[in-house]
Amino acid sequence: MFQPIWKTSDIPFLKGNRPLVMAHRGRSAFTPESSLLAFQEAYDLNVDVLETDIRITKDGIPVIFHDETLDRTTNGKGKISDYNLDELMEFDLGYWHFNKEKDAYLFRNKGLQIIPLHTFFETFPKVKINLDIKDDDKKASSIIFETIKDCGAENRVLVGSFHNRQILRFREISEHVEIPTSANQKEVLAFVSNFWIFSKKDYCVLQVPIRHSFIKIVTANSIKRAHRNNIAVHPWTINDKEIMLSLLSWEIDGIFTDDPELLIKVLDTTD
Repeated sequence: MFQPIWKTSDIPFLKGNRPLVMAHRGRSAFTPESSLLAFQEAYDLNVDVLETDIRITKDGIPVIFHDETLDRTTNGKGKISDYNLDELMEFDLGYWHFNKEKDAYLFRNKGLQIIPLHTFFETFPKVKINLDIKDDDKKASSIIFETIKDCGAENRVLVGSFHNRQILRFREISEHVEIPTSANQKEVLAFVSNFWIFSKKDYCVLQVPIRHSFIKIVTANSIKRAHRNNIAVHPWTINDKEIMLSLLSWEIDGIFTDDPELLIKVLDTTD
């Protein structure tokens, strides 16, 4: 059985002498989120982790996409799950990305497409990948696990999901290859409320917002408590320099950001 340990473990995803730079949907502060271009720009910055979200198409293909529907980021309408992969690839992923400085939609008609997970793995064969399963479909975990295996990416991925049952299903399916996972919502709640000490801990990291409603989740004390119990902490999504500095002073393990270049500069000034 996988035993969660942070930093000093044999899990490649968590190794490192300084906090992980985790590019949230790529370099999404400046480039259409979840596009190959956004991920390539982040990769070229030498980030530690590319973070992305996974949806399942009508024909059962895992694709890189955050929302349930196409409407916010593409020129398409409706749910991802209502389209086959070849249909989804016809939509313009850069359609609604607005550049305030230029007062223009600079990425329209630039060929940015929704991409399948296997293409993502093949394009970036060495960097660590953080996958968030967005669908609650029972088949999603097994489909994603099979894609991870087929692409030989077992030793460089970490999987999470907001759906409690989804992450439990993934752990059961992947147990024999020990793919690490983050805590689900119930496990985060148990940690925050201190009931977690009585539960089975099959996760190695808390990937959480700094605050949820009136509850402060990420604090200097909560990070220390996590570390005492071999659990890493990765807050999201941090794009402010001062907040980054505060987190670094608390010995945070990794930071999700839309602006990985900023985080790299902050880390370089604190080394």
